[in-house]
Amino acid sequence: MPYTYRVFDSIDDVDLTSWERVRSDCGGAIFMEPRFIAAAETSMKPGCRFWYAIVYDGDGRAAACACVTRMTIDLADLADARVAWVIRRAPGVLSRFRKLRVMICGLPGSPGEKTLAMASANESPRILPLLDRAICDLAERDGMDVIAFKEFGQHDLEAMKPMLELGYRCIPSLPMHLFKPSFPDFSHYCAALKTRYRQQINRSTRKLQNSGVELSVLTDPEEILRVYTPEVHALYRQMVAKAELNLEVLPVDFFRQLTSWLSGEVELIAFSKDSTIIAFGWCLHASSTYSMLYAGLDYRLNDQFDLYFNLMYAGLDRALRKGVSRIQIGQSASTFKARLGCYPEPLYVFAKGRGPLMSPLIRYGASLLIAEKPAPPASDIFKSSIAGSMTDEKSVGNARGGSAS
Repeated sequence: MPYTYRVFDSIDDVDLTSWERVRSDCGGAIFMEPRFIAAAETSMKPGCRFWYAIVYDGDGRAAACACVTRMTIDLADLADARVAWVIRRAPGVLSRFRKLRVMICGLPGSPGEKTLAMASANESPRILPLLDRAICDLAERDGMDVIAFKEFGQHDLEAMKPMLELGYRCIPSLPMHLFKPSFPDFSHYCAALKTRYRQQINRSTRKLQNSGVELSVLTDPEEILRVYTPEVHALYRQMVAKAELNLEVLPVDFFRQLTSWLSGEVELIAFSKDSTIIAFGWCLHASSTYSMLYAGLDYRLNDQFDLYFNLMYAGLDRALRKGVSRIQIGQSASTFKARLGCYPEPLYVFAKGRGPLMSPLIRYGASLLIAEKPAPPASDIFKSSIAGSMTDEKSVGNARGGSAS
């Protein structure tokens, strides 16, 4: 019997038994967890519209599931700086194409993570054409400019090959930076560093000594909701304005909903001075993964206290103390994160345009429209004895199938 699909208008309507079966088969990704989806759907309306697709095999068993979001993206936020300068100064007749109406197989607020799960990657030639048909029908109905599937790792590329035959182009995205959890806490990590790298960290951490700046890690949902006010959220908006890649600006209600729906898994790391939060980081501890998601800081005080650097150090210490097997540090600030000892995990987006103008524009011009930044070289930051033991450990982990990459 042929494969079939169903499209649902809300997470409340989804066939959750089938959805959770596929998600479980694929490792239980937190960003496809119905609670996370509910937080995004509840908080991002009416700026976004959401659908959820499930593909069933010939026996009626769920074979794949996917989140779909309709949103508008400013092309100037994705482009190379020189191209963005031209886009922002384009005459009115061309400005229509600056704000792209995009149908995305993905969710707002899920950085570096795909929201497509297939119970068997071998079935992708049967699954992906059906998903494409479902999303193309939605895009046709709503007059979309672009359809995109985000964000897939190198290990996904073989299964995603049918997308190329369906007219999609594979486009590099910003990589996710990962840190190998080889230390029990940040102090042990610092002890393993070569002198010059340890001195750089010490210069930043000394700025907090006797400064009146206090660090706190909030885990109680009621406490997080109490302190995360619109004024604190404004610090996040400051950081978004400086971001390398900016697909969406998340409202304050997204973080409130996330705290409520994922109670016990969300943490807020905050630096405060005179009882006022001046920097914070949203983190998510789910299963064996610790993800540093979004941050905000008062840039007027950043140089004085090295807020960004110290926030990253605090988040890394928290992640190491959790004893997780995978630590995600985010997609921006590649040079700084390379100096921390992070390694990049390449990510890709599959996209195609719709209509006689957007279709060739995406197919042939995506490399010009979307900024692609070369990865910085890996930094040799650890003492030779430590680096050797880490390399051996990673080799053993790869042989056992336990690599965090």
